[in-house]
Amino acid sequence: MLARRVHEEERNLWLRLNILRRLAGLETTAGRDAFGGPVNHARGNGHAYGAGRDFFLNHFASDGGPHVQSAPMTAEQLGRLKGCLVTTRSQTRLTAMLATEPLVVLRGLPGMGRVTTAMAALQDVTESCHWIMLRDPFRLTTEDLKKRAGYVVNADVPEWTSRPEEFAEFLASMALRKDCRIVLVSADFDLPHRVVDHDPPAAVEVCRATVAYLLRDPDAWERHGLDALDIGQLLSGRRPREAALLAEGLADGVRRGLPVQDVLDAQPVFTRTRFREHLNKDLTRSGHCFLISSAVLHGLPEPAVSSAALELARLIADGTGVEEEPDDGPVWERLRSWLGYSDISAVEGDRPGEGRRVRLREDLVSLLLPMLWEELPGVRPHLYVWLRRLGDGPDEHVRIKVAHAVGLLATCDFDLVQREFLDGWSRDRKPARKQLAAWALEAAAGAPGLSGRVDRLLREWAEYGPYERLATAAIAYGSPTRVRDLGDALDTFERITRVTRRYWLCDAVARSVADIYAPDTARPVVGALARWARGEAAGGRLAAALALVRLGGPRPGARPVLLDHGDDEDLIALWSRSLELTLSSDRMAGRGSSLSGRLWELFTAWVGAWEECPSLRPVVAGVLLSAGQGEVRLRRTYQLYLLLWRRTATVSGELFDHLNRILKDW
Repeated sequence: MLARRVHEEERNLWLRLNILRRLAGLETTAGRDAFGGPVNHARGNGHAYGAGRDFFLNHFASDGGPHVQSAPMTAEQLGRLKGCLVTTRSQTRLTAMLATEPLVVLRGLPGMGRVTTAMAALQDVTESCHWIMLRDPFRLTTEDLKKRAGYVVNADVPEWTSRPEEFAEFLASMALRKDCRIVLVSADFDLPHRVVDHDPPAAVEVCRATVAYLLRDPDAWERHGLDALDIGQLLSGRRPREAALLAEGLADGVRRGLPVQDVLDAQPVFTRTRFREHLNKDLTRSGHCFLISSAVLHGLPEPAVSSAALELARLIADGTGVEEEPDDGPVWERLRSWLGYSDISAVEGDRPGEGRRVRLREDLVSLLLPMLWEELPGVRPHLYVWLRRLGDGPDEHVRIKVAHAVGLLATCDFDLVQREFLDGWSRDRKPARKQLAAWALEAAAGAPGLSGRVDRLLREWAEYGPYERLATAAIAYGSPTRVRDLGDALDTFERITRVTRRYWLCDAVARSVADIYAPDTARPVVGALARWARGEAAGGRLAAALALVRLGGPRPGARPVLLDHGDDEDLIALWSRSLELTLSSDRMAGRGSSLSGRLWELFTAWVGAWEECPSLRPVVAGVLLSAGQGEVRLRRTYQLYLLLWRRTATVSGELFDHLNRILKDW
């Protein structure tokens, strides 16, 4: 029973990861990283990624990891910076201030080219440019800074804006000691006499400069007739980042010899415009509902998407008392019309017998539902009811889709989503609804600007409860998006297990630990589990044992092998203390429980791999040695299993004698 549940959990994690990757605009990723782009490795386990016109730092904190992490701009990134640069008044002023000031704030909104402006100004006054991430600004030392270097720090976090003068003075003093320059980029950082308000470059000029750089042709704009396409009008009101992305699409189309007008029409930056035009056509209510259903359930079979759309249409009709607009065609003929929107299609499934699946164009995956929410305000109350009903269904894939759709809606109005969905789901006694809340938050956390809001809500649930919300937090902290601060997640799990010994809460913690267990997180995870197992908190020991049954296979499988990522002493403690639990009278964890049976089944597999896997021998021997030093009842249990292993040929006669001596002659 427990083994089957663990298998289902692994499939669930696989589904969630794939959906999150599509929401982030990625079909594949390396490991569990939710970002892509040109990678520049940072000091201290960080990575800097090129992101169109701007750059950002992605940090996966490890347990006990550094508080200061930096990444230099590469030659390629600096080359692009120079080639695509559109000089602005704010850049000129920032450069002038940096000539005399060790620290200056560049105040402006994300996506408006502020990082590019900061890097360009630093290039003029320093010898090198770096991103730097500070988990705690007061942990910065002169050892973290290079002499005469320039650093950009993202200060768009509440902790920074609450104490601006303290942080700024401290960082300025550090910069002075190494003759460095620091630029803080922030939307609302207020620091008298040290602030430059960002003056964004014109989007069309950014597009023009980027096209010229990418095609290595200063006359590319005129040569390919881009002036005639009225791109300046199309980019009116757009952000520099969007202009840079458009330029990349145009340059790619030119290289491939495609008609420039066709390339322009297909660019994601104009998706919203195309969508509004389609929505304003003579669509029936059922057509609108099919768009909504596709936005939520894309990737699922067409009959499931269509049925859900018709259910939403019926719900709206019942709620408003207004019948569907006249449409003489049957549903299967209307479907052809619904699929007429060029960005939605029905494609054959990957495996025989799957039928057709509804597919969205990649750039529409994270945009369609928020756009529908904005454009169809009258549908919103019925949409919320419909999503809650879908989320209560038995299909796990549909439930994950619904939860992640709610996470997308949080980008439109987080407070509303909290009232309509998260508050109720997180307080519900049913584990399935707690999962919905947790999965919605993992999708919301991936949206720009929402991760801090999600963090604060989860921290509140984890610290103040009550029990149902504590359990929801335990599930949510196992999201792959939480890996960016692994130490915080593991600390939260430990706090939860100190205050409870309830089986299902400990099981939620164990499942979450297994979900964030990956090659780059495995060692700190194993260390934390061993610490819980050695401790006196009953909840910690139970959670460690429940995690072990999910991670304890001796051979490669869905997750990394424990042996490759844990110290022998930690693994011995984890196995020994977990197997001790199986002797208790606890109905859920002791003798006769599924946990007990699965633990001994896995340890038997470790013993059976003695010959083929020499690296596990010290762990198996250490567990038996520990048992030999324990109470009589524990030694007798191991002796019975030794006899069973000999009878079932799990061990040879020679190995039986060797292990028996370890157990008896300690």
